[in-house]
Amino acid sequence: MIPTSRRLLLSALILAPLTACSTRPPVSEEEGPPPDLPPLPDVRRIVLTHVKSGETADVIYFHNNGYDPRAMQKIELLLRDRRTGQVGRIDPLLMDFMFDLLQRTGLPPTTVVQVTDGFRSPGTNADLVRDNPNAARESYHLQGRAMDFKVPLLPGPALGEIAKTMQRGGAAYYPSTGHTHIDTGPNRTWKTR
Repeated sequence: MIPTSRRLLLSALILAPLTACSTRPPVSEEEGPPPDLPPLPDVRRIVLTHVKSGETADVIYFHNNGYDPRAMQKIELLLRDRRTGQVGRIDPLLMDFMFDLLQRTGLPPTTVVQVTDGFRSPGTNADLVRDNPNAARESYHLQGRAMDFKVPLLPGPALGEIAKTMQRGGAAYYPSTGHTHIDTGPNRTWKTR
């Protein structure tokens, strides 16, 4: 008979490679290291317009090694919840995502981005989830980390495909409405209608 300590050692040696290969859960995208993003210019300008109201924010939102608080306030006002009027904080990285997307398409920073949706209050989001199968319960719009938009100079499907490759967050094109969605959540995409 093999002593208990030897039996445990033999079991460990035999089972270790098998358990290492078979039962380990996959690493989620959120746990992985952040991608190496290309550097952006020291001065960043964005031109946003709200389609229905016609309001425009043409701002240099990044300069002197930081995000300009007054420019971000103008962006936040433009991206406010249009049903309630509530203004929410907008993630500056969302503007970097949009800026980088325009830059990668070869368009200048003066290109007008037509915003259809930005920040959402919980009530507005709940209404959208009830009425729209494309709306998410845990939407990044609630955190000021998402926007839906069109760029008239580029086809929506192309914008969506380019945004998906950028590794700056979530991206999808919605053919039913013709808008592109970007957010600063984990890198991912999803099926749309």
